[in-house]
Amino acid sequence: MKNSAKTNTIEVQTNIISPNLTHSVIEETAKGIALYYKDGQFICQTFFTQPIVGEINMLEGLETDADVHIRSIQLIGPNLFHIRVMGDKPMVETMLKDINFYNILRGISTTLSTEVRSRRYLETTSQKEGWNCIISLDQEKYNLLNEVRLEKQNIRIDNLLILGDRLIGLTHDHRVVEGHLTPDILLHRDQRMDVTLLDNVNKLGRVSLLSKVPNSEISFLVTVNNTIYQFDVWGEMLHLNTLDESVNQINSVTFNHTRSILATTNGLYEIDVQELPNMVKATSMPRQIINEHLKQDFRLALYVDDPYIKGMGPQLGIFAKTVNDQVMFF
Repeated sequence: MKNSAKTNTIEVQTNIISPNLTHSVIEETAKGIALYYKDGQFICQTFFTQPIVGEINMLEGLETDADVHIRSIQLIGPNLFHIRVMGDKPMVETMLKDINFYNILRGISTTLSTEVRSRRYLETTSQKEGWNCIISLDQEKYNLLNEVRLEKQNIRIDNLLILGDRLIGLTHDHRVVEGHLTPDILLHRDQRMDVTLLDNVNKLGRVSLLSKVPNSEISFLVTVNNTIYQFDVWGEMLHLNTLDESVNQINSVTFNHTRSILATTNGLYEIDVQELPNMVKATSMPRQIINEHLKQDFRLALYVDDPYIKGMGPQLGIFAKTVNDQVMFF
């Protein structure tokens, strides 16, 4: 991408998802930019026209006030999903009881593979609460995992990760906790999981982010200020990487198979990586993506390897969302 003062504006197209889930509808839904639930209907948004390659494309028209915004869909077991959403709890539960939701999940599951490990979507709302759902397609049952018990007290946790049968999350005061998933969590919807503190992690200080290691069910990433630490589920540190001092906080860490992109309070950074058994190893120093439009506070950055865009070659790009919910693609 050239360091240009120019930007391009691109509109999104909005389509109601037909209950008749043909192959083309499933493909569009799986590879859409945004997926949400509004007024009892499931809706996806896609690019209306192709973005201009080599320029920053500012997105306009993304939904800002759906009843439920879906953020990611991840297959974690046979017909078992971890779904991240944004919305008020009553509307989230209304969506999770809608039979069309389970049909859409069945369709999206056919597009997942070892190369495409999850479906991630953009949302442009900072006003709604985040929820993490575990969903069984076989039983058509769900549970919300954010409400747990710590030291005999009912609390809420956020930024949840599911690693094998472990649940990792953050308390309101930014401490890392761990719980154990069992089938009972689907049988008893009001049951709160017991969690414990991961003291080896929490001694680092105020944790701002938890993130998955893409090829591991036993390790995860923790960010504290401008440093990324990799831990296993037993609390042992594997290694760390530090960004430059101009970064106060890292807000997201995501991967493709050869690189990691970091959204920070001072723009976007990339690190070359190598996927090893149960861990990811950095093979380069962190480098900032230099462009005058990108030197700002970013909440999220995502690679596009499995194409949201058809007809572009190579089918690779980056979505980035600022703390003001402005979305760009380049």
